[in-house]
Amino acid sequence: MPAQAEMPLLDLQTAVELEEFWRATKRLLTSVMPHHSCSLMLGIVDYQPFEGRHHVNVAQDRANRPINSLSISKPFLAAHPQLKLYTYGDILKEDPQARQRRREREKQFWGWDQFVHLAFWDGKTPDAVLSVRRTEDQGDFSAEERQFLGFLHPTLDAGLRRLRKLHRERERGAAMESYLCSLPIPVMFVDANGKVAFATQQAYELCAVWNFGVKNARALKVRRCFRLPPEIAAACHELASAPAGGERASLLPMLSGQRVQHREISGLAAKIDLAQAVKGPWGRPGFWVTFTTFGQMNCAHPGLSPQAVALLQVLSLSERQVALLVARGSRNQDVAKQLGKSLRTVEFQLNAIYRKLGLSGRTELAHSLA
Repeated sequence: MPAQAEMPLLDLQTAVELEEFWRATKRLLTSVMPHHSCSLMLGIVDYQPFEGRHHVNVAQDRANRPINSLSISKPFLAAHPQLKLYTYGDILKEDPQARQRRREREKQFWGWDQFVHLAFWDGKTPDAVLSVRRTEDQGDFSAEERQFLGFLHPTLDAGLRRLRKLHRERERGAAMESYLCSLPIPVMFVDANGKVAFATQQAYELCAVWNFGVKNARALKVRRCFRLPPEIAAACHELASAPAGGERASLLPMLSGQRVQHREISGLAAKIDLAQAVKGPWGRPGFWVTFTTFGQMNCAHPGLSPQAVALLQVLSLSERQVALLVARGSRNQDVAKQLGKSLRTVEFQLNAIYRKLGLSGRTELAHSLA
């Protein structure tokens, strides 16, 4: 392997983002072989890539741009499932009609004479294709170059599999975070460093109440001024310092945690649970913080039934506050005073709540959110 390829190859082996992976691929190809252009085609469905990354070495006019297409090689790929490397010349030996498909392609992108493709498969279906193209002056790909690309294939394949796995994990994580953040209950997840990984809006609001008091919190942008209450941070630290080894291993993955009461606001408390969802040498604990409120604090209780949670998710945050107070027996005038709204606004929102939830009045609302 050429010495100038060592650093790009190392970057390729350690890339965890697609753009980082593509930059390393371009640098590696540039260091080992002359080429007209190269493309990484991704998201292939029925031999049609839906995403791609492209680079053109030879100067062209602005209309000459690569497009995501496997039209030239589609019949050849279909006839040779799991083939890892092939050239335009290999296709022509079996499929003379490829010349006509090439002429169609050259209406959008031209200037190349030969290409070599590295194909990456998911079973019998192509998952990605790396295309490296050359001009007539640059000549055909030599046996040594094809051998190097064959050597490179497992590294690229492993990198693409790694990126695909990471992408799916991020998708699942983002979907779960989006769902949890929409829940009408005050809960947050704190990582091992004491940083909030995600939190519901009501959890942010109750942190502001905890830190600044009820009256002051209403005037604040709760996310911008957020800080984890010191009592909760201390409880997280204490849980993380609990004995390790067999004693902890015998417990459930979610350990019963501590309850912290606000020093002044009697109706406000938090329960902190230690969570280590994934075990292993790199696993680090995190903390579920669930706030509980009593009295007239306008917040959903974590003990709500699944039916009540589903109903509250239909409402806006402002409507949830009104619905919860009314369900607890507060009169419209009391709700308006507590939330700092006009009576007319409360009445308007209450009618909207009934309409959205398909309820007839206060009694049904109280029953539904019980």
